Amino acid sequence: PLRVGAFTRGEVESGDPRLDEIAQELGATEIRRVFRDGGRFAERRRRYGLHLWYDIRFDEEIPVSRAGAEFAALPGVAYAEPVYRIQRLDAAAIPAEALYEPPVPAAEEGQWPFDDPMLSQQWHYYNDGTISGTEAGADMNLFEGWKTTAGSPAVIVAVTDSGVQFDHEDLAANMWVNEAELNGTEGVDDDGNGYVDDIYGWNFVRDSGTIVPEDHGTHVAGTVAAVNNNGIGVCGVAGGTGNGDGARIMSMQIFEGDESVGDTNAECFVYAADNGAVISQNSWTWTRLSSLPRAYDEAFDYFIENAGMDDSDGDGVNDRQTGPMKGGIIIFSAGNDYSSRPSFPGADDRVVCVTSMMPNYMKAGYSNFGDAADIFAPGGAGSTDTEFSMEGQVYSTDITDAYGYKAGTSMACPHVSGIAALIVSRYGVGQPGFTPDKLREILLRSYRSVGQYQKTPA
Repeated sequence: PLRVGAFTRGEVESGDPRLDEIAQELGATEIRRVFRDGGRFAERRRRYGLHLWYDIRFDEEIPVSRAGAEFAALPGVAYAEPVYRIQRLDAAAIPAEALYEPPVPAAEEGQWPFDDPMLSQQWHYYNDGTISGTEAGADMNLFEGWKTTAGSPAVIVAVTDSGVQFDHEDLAANMWVNEAELNGTEGVDDDGNGYVDDIYGWNFVRDSGTIVPEDHGTHVAGTVAAVNNNGIGVCGVAGGTGNGDGARIMSMQIFEGDESVGDTNAECFVYAADNGAVISQNSWTWTRLSSLPRAYDEAFDYFIENAGMDDSDGDGVNDRQTGPMKGGIIIFSAGNDYSSRPSFPGADDRVVCVTSMMPNYMKAGYSNFGDAADIFAPGGAGSTDTEFSMEGQVYSTDITDAYGYKAGTSMACPHVSGIAALIVSRYGVGQPGFTPDKLREILLRSYRSVGQYQKTPA
């Protein structure tokens, strides 16, 4: 392995003399690991070659193509690629009114399955057509799904996004909590997973267990699993019935303010698999890429093959199923570029790619679509979809114990992750052997055709 750390020009000492020579020529300032050793998961990570990946920072005036070519020519270097910047996926939105609590409309007995006062604003779960411009039935038909299951705490969804407000009044009870770290010694890796004080997940921007709450990740998390039937706020797709039985949310923070993590984001899929998540929820994208960077290839395979599994004897080979599914599923938004081609990573064949529907069955104007897309879900109307007010967007949790509207394929994607959590709750929990392939089959055949509702432009 190379020695890692920050250094000034002329002081590169990675342990590889030829690499040091090139790094000095390029004005390199740091070498760091892309993937940590992973504590008790170290041998499993080594089996995937994750210990061989490094990021090298160099002078910004040096062309990336030159640096890549020089490093790629070194003996033993199999891949040399740029670190690409990632972006969140919000459509241009109409300003939301946070903490708006209208009275629940009069309804027939049994119409509202839970007592959350803002459920009536969540047309994306149940649309009765009363909001101006909407079509009754343009929704998830979620109330029917809840008759079978509303979630399970055995199902962990990794929300890879900006930080989730883990103490939000409508999310706290459904957060994943690393009890060993919560009840352990500050500054110590109490559970031996290679990360210190990772109580609610990990902040990959800071490389720290400190989750910094932001609106985008909090909104996405609420759609997945805001606490149901607790008499406050909104409902989550897999938020349970108010009896501690909702799916759990693990916060994988890859954005903070204007910063994002580039290629080191790949580690979040590895962390999620090692720490119990079986569903990876992703409302972000790259622009202008036609394939995955190789580091993500490795990380995706790791999550899909290792989630829900344990290497009980430390030899790097999975020999025991510990989660509700034997492997993991990755779900991505298609992108908001008004394009007939979904963006990567959503376009990758291994993931479920989600496009965005408005409350009249129509594709949202901003939403990417095309052959690589897998499923259509409610994402709300954007700023160019002028037939709707803000009530045509998706309503969910927001920071500072607030609630608000947002639109985008970012908002469509967590609906599908929530449904995936319901499927695993029903068919995987307590039933060993349930696989991501079975989940994907159920998920992608459990749809309603909405082709008959599409309107031909005049």
